[in-house]
Amino acid sequence: MAQLNILYVDDDDTHRAMIAEAIAVAGHTVTQAATATAALELLRQGRYDCIVTDYWMPDITGAAVAQEARALHPWATVCVVSGHDKSDMEGLPPGTLLMTKPFSLPLLLDVLTPR
Repeated sequence: MAQLNILYVDDDDTHRAMIAEAIAVAGHTVTQAATATAALELLRQGRYDCIVTDYWMPDITGAAVAQEARALHPWATVCVVSGHDKSDMEGLPPGTLLMTKPFSLPLLLDVLTPR
């Protein structure tokens, strides 16, 4: 499996750190963002193979992150994760993958692996 450069966005510090560490242990490079605003800045500065973002965050929804990710990194896998029902999520760009929290790390890595 090729090493991926992953941006992981979640306002839950504990969850974000735990998932980021597991992604790194799996051999990938991971950049963390605690807010959607920080994620938008990182998207403008770097190149990512995969962007994973929580949907519900205090500043901006994950839909805005997904839209910007799709615009700046059209080749990247974009995945939105949430503990809420899909019907509560609006504004996701076409091709965005959805995962429900809680999720397993093997499933996340499988979803992010380019085909």
